[in-house]
Amino acid sequence: MVNVKKALLGGAFLLSGLFTAATSADPCAPPSPGEPVQVEHVFDGDTLRLADGRKVRLIGINTPELGRDGAPDQPLAASARNAARRFVAEARTLSLHTEKDPQDHYGRTLAHLYNGRGQNLEAELLRQGLGFSLSFPPNLALRDCFNTAEAQAQAAGLGVWSLPAYRPVRASHLGPEDGGFRRVLGRVSTTGKTRGGPYLELDDRLFVRVRQRHMQYFERHDFAHLQDRLVEVRGWVVPRQLSAKEKARGYRPFMLELRHPDALHLRPD
Repeated sequence: MVNVKKALLGGAFLLSGLFTAATSADPCAPPSPGEPVQVEHVFDGDTLRLADGRKVRLIGINTPELGRDGAPDQPLAASARNAARRFVAEARTLSLHTEKDPQDHYGRTLAHLYNGRGQNLEAELLRQGLGFSLSFPPNLALRDCFNTAEAQAQAAGLGVWSLPAYRPVRASHLGPEDGGFRRVLGRVSTTGKTRGGPYLELDDRLFVRVRQRHMQYFERHDFAHLQDRLVEVRGWVVPRQLSAKEKARGYRPFMLELRHPDALHLRPD
């Protein structure tokens, strides 16, 4: 385990300044009053542990994964972790900022990390091309900031935007090894709606669903208009273990959940 230099944010004056920044027009300004924190360990580009023992998952970004159980690192995983370590080590002060949903189902704290100069760690990583922007409701306060940072890196061909490993995989070519976070490209072969919400299928292979709790973000989107169009989706691909009956009923072997329209893009044919 590698320890990172502990940084402390202290003093009501600085916290007051952060609250003022949150009310400004800056899309990258802190979304809430900050909590002074010490970072004890950086696991990877988007996950860290605080000195008080809390494990933090950074909001709005997914960085390449470090290898586990003998598996190799994904390209740029070490670079993302090292960039996060530098951000922490070089900061004189650090603050943690939560949003509407402060915890995930793993018990991790969901938050943004800022240094004393008002710089956000997630935005810095995205600008370097060391991760992908994710809009996960209801924590959307920095959505515009992160999408802009990602677009800058993509336009410059930095990091993940320069490597073939991170190009979208075709839905028709998905295999068992493609579970996990992916950008997937495919033609909409089917659209429809179940009790849980609307769905679309890509290349008759990937089932893309929207749960009822996220429907409010898709009110202006009509999936029927996407029929036969080429689209790109991003999120976690889940291989499905289908029974013979499910296969006979046309269930698709892979599934991906859409939480926000930012994860769905129309692509030119």
